[in-house]
Amino acid sequence: MTLTHLAATTALIGALCAVPATAQETVLRYSSWFPESHSLNTALREWIGNVEEATEGRVTIEYLPATVGAVRDQFDVARDGLADITLILPGYTPGRFPLMEMGELPLLVPTDQATLAPVFNRVYEDQLAQYDPFEGTHPLTVFASAPTSIVTSSGNAVTSMEDFAGLKLRAPSTTASAVIDAVGAVAVQKPVTEIYELASTGVVDGTFFSLAPIVSWNTAEIFKEVTEMPGGMGQSVIALLMNQRKWDSLSEEDRAAISEVSGPALAQIIGRVWQQDEDEAMADLEEIGGFTFHEVSNEFFQSFETAIQPVEAEWIERAKAEGVEDPEALLEAFRDELRSASDS
Repeated sequence: MTLTHLAATTALIGALCAVPATAQETVLRYSSWFPESHSLNTALREWIGNVEEATEGRVTIEYLPATVGAVRDQFDVARDGLADITLILPGYTPGRFPLMEMGELPLLVPTDQATLAPVFNRVYEDQLAQYDPFEGTHPLTVFASAPTSIVTSSGNAVTSMEDFAGLKLRAPSTTASAVIDAVGAVAVQKPVTEIYELASTGVVDGTFFSLAPIVSWNTAEIFKEVTEMPGGMGQSVIALLMNQRKWDSLSEEDRAAISEVSGPALAQIIGRVWQQDEDEAMADLEEIGGFTFHEVSNEFFQSFETAIQPVEAEWIERAKAEGVEDPEALLEAFRDELRSASDS
């Protein structure tokens, strides 16, 4: 090889190696376990488009073909890097995320999902993030789902405290289990992915659901009784998490761009899409037919409120153990935020 050829070859290699880092694409792997029709997928696909646009195509997110690990283990999947991004429900792992249980409490305030999701996100970022509950991961957004009702199979309507006695209810969270115990029902704590099998085989008589999950989890032919408790039977706290090492590996520019379209912005999208899903679910249930919606009497409400007081008291004690100086004030601030959002 002549010196001229060597110089040309060296120049070519140098040019190939000098491709700007910004031209390289990072593909993030997302482990999804919600059904395709679920509103969270609608919201997340919008967010994925926003991420790609904000990073000018440098960062893309792909759904993995199958869920990595069990539903209960999604935090470990993200923390250990088995997938880059996961959705977790802290309430699926009792005792692991006690501060998040504040968002699961019942009777917080009558509101819709469009206000609840971003409100809990604000409370998380302002009050709870400082305790680093998701250490080892980078939270992309933390929010709360729609307030739930008591949904049960035909013949198991709940219209009084006496109707809870012996009723087998699937508990969507640690807090829900405590509520179910407090009212004299039997808690069956299983992931929502198992709800169809549990309901269709009679293992449970019902659960706490908002309207959309009745449809998206294929239980509309089973759960025909809906008791709407003012203020809700509780809701699920949900976090979208990214492996911390993967987050740190992104450029500062891309981290800033992703943050801009995540956090409160993503919680707002989720709230909007979830509310649309609730409205569409009501229309679907009316078309399917056979549902009975029960109002709660003042006597029933007051008895229920009294029965669950220990649940809130227990959360306050757990929050103190986690280092929160004044959990009562924190909870009241959360309620004030919800009231303000509902009134606006």
